[in-house]
Amino acid sequence: MVKVFFALLFVGDPTSAPSAIAITISPLESAYFQSGQITVRGSFRYVDRNATDQPARFVRVLLYDADVNSVDDLLGETTTDQNGIFQFASLPNQDNDEPGSTLDIYLIWVAEFNDSAAAQRRVADLGGNVYRWRSEIRHNVANGEHIFNNQVPNNQRPAMWIFQDLRRSWEYVRNNVNIDSGSITARWADNVDCWLICASYFYGGVGGPYIFISTQHQNSADVVVHEAAHHYLYNRANWWVLDVNCFNHQIFGQVNSESCAWSEGWADFLPLLVNDDVCFDWGRGPCGAGGGAFENLEDRSRNDMPPAFPWGDRVEGRIAGALYDFFDNNNEGFDSAIFGFGPIAAIVLDAQPEDSFFTFWRRWQASSNNRHNALRALYQNTIDYNTSPRFDPLLPNLVALRGVAWPRALDLWSYAVDDDSADSELRFQLVSVSDNRCGVTLTENRWIDLTPQANWLGVCDVTVRASDTIASVDDTFRVTVAPIVALNYLPAVIKPDVAAGGSH
Repeated sequence: MVKVFFALLFVGDPTSAPSAIAITISPLESAYFQSGQITVRGSFRYVDRNATDQPARFVRVLLYDADVNSVDDLLGETTTDQNGIFQFASLPNQDNDEPGSTLDIYLIWVAEFNDSAAAQRRVADLGGNVYRWRSEIRHNVANGEHIFNNQVPNNQRPAMWIFQDLRRSWEYVRNNVNIDSGSITARWADNVDCWLICASYFYGGVGGPYIFISTQHQNSADVVVHEAAHHYLYNRANWWVLDVNCFNHQIFGQVNSESCAWSEGWADFLPLLVNDDVCFDWGRGPCGAGGGAFENLEDRSRNDMPPAFPWGDRVEGRIAGALYDFFDNNNEGFDSAIFGFGPIAAIVLDAQPEDSFFTFWRRWQASSNNRHNALRALYQNTIDYNTSPRFDPLLPNLVALRGVAWPRALDLWSYAVDDDSADSELRFQLVSVSDNRCGVTLTENRWIDLTPQANWLGVCDVTVRASDTIASVDDTFRVTVAPIVALNYLPAVIKPDVAAGGSH
């Protein structure tokens, strides 16, 4: 035991007060009073798919005191920031399990992070154990600052690649549409290509949900985000496709299941945005860089013909291409859509699942989103949900007077109808006029004007076409140019100009 003396100062009669008081404390308490402080900081990094050194962003960091005869003590927990940097608060440099000794410290970095109150991201092995990376132990450390700069070991780099892919996916959705896409657990193990099936996949059944990333796909950020996109549908709408016909799907292979095509098409689309690349790569990318198969979904159009490139909404690549044309501002062919990610995410990532792309389209129609340009983007990608315009009622016959011009004789917008296009989005054309002496013209993509030839009488048949730029309809009306039989003059009532001196 140790005695510690405290001198006391009294105000008053010094002869009646003790000069000091002795207090007995234990050796452990004595060591505490004698200890200093330590601070621990540093960085954690990894080598990415392109062999470039990168910060390990948003990784849990645990600080431990190693003990020989008992369980190691957890001294603190923090996370790396966006630069892979971390720092712990100052700690007393005293080993409570070894009186008189200073700490024996080490760190563990954990591939687990709470991206939000509702979203935890983690990468685990096939047994469900989250990947952890441990530093060396530093025994009986001196007071002051201790810096740990460590890196993910070579054989476990893919675990960190996947971990960072998942973070970027979550960030993209949250930052662009303010939707929290929820938690994800990824399973990966070195040199494991097959686990239940020989492919990467999402599983939402008993023991799930999780995504499995095969080592054959560990180099592909697109595959990781693809599987994450499936997980997001499960998180947000409790929906996923368990269909044996979907196990061997191909991006441009026609499947029997509309649900499979929709689910996979959505999952092919999201990586293009997250990874900022129009190609879906099964390797490092972009667009085949570094080896590996790829598919440029922006290039596919109605010019790509079956059987190599099947058409329609049972082809996941066509759905992904259509969604990308909804999103981007690079319009080609029929595509005239520039919607961004927001309107798409508002439908896909709400609580109401879509079991097919056509169901997604029905919800798009029911929204306030433009339908005319959306249909053109679909058509560009061989998906035809368009309905033809029609004249309802049919165009009326007209009677014009000889030699009398009649501007705006007929408003085509009052007769043309299209379920998904506004009048201003339709295109009108004079297909034929049986006799040009009628003087029929079309102006402002709306009005039929009549300027009959002077001193000419007769009839002509006029055919007008209304088009939504995908489909069209024709209607024919007759113009009769008749003589003027009589002119009736009505009396004019003129209000006099009082200011000029006129009278009533």
